Amino acid sequence: MRNSKKLEEIASQRFQLIAPLLSGDLDTARATEVKKQICETSGLSERTIRRYLGSYRELGLEGLKPMRKQAGLIKGALRNELLEEAILLRREAPQRSVRQIIQILEWEGRAKPGEIKRSTLQERLTERGYSSRQMRLYQSTAGAARRFQQSHRNKLWQSDYPDFFIIPILITNH
Repeated sequence: MRNSKKLEEIASQRFQLIAPLLSGDLDTARATEVKKQICETSGLSERTIRRYLGSYRELGLEGLKPMRKQAGLIKGALRNELLEEAILLRREAPQRSVRQIIQILEWEGRAKPGEIKRSTLQERLTERGYSSRQMRLYQSTAGAARRFQQSHRNKLWQSDYPDFFIIPILITNH
């Protein structure tokens, strides 16, 4: 009950913000000017105001309510079974790019085209420890030299100098 009341309050506040823009007699220049005034007084971006207007025009007052986040129904969410498949594909070939993983999942019919966003999959793989950078750490590197990096600048200084010290050898003929 309390949550729905809070959502309605937020929707009415948003409606009060965009109400001056809903007048049908505004020309484009005046609407732009009103948007700028709303942005300055509210501290919101013009993009947010446009989003509120679009949501209101599409869904009415219901469109101005904040969206509730529900597990598995969040826009941009990735189903766990798809994430597990993507991890298996990454483990199979660590050099595989995120785009290639998505393409394979779509070709195999495990995901609909456009269902998996590249940025979302990249973020989830990184959270689970399977980003391409993290996978490179586990690959064996041949050779004794490895790269490393200090946590802050100037924490470690290193130099090298050539051996120019020549020891003179005295050669005499007996």
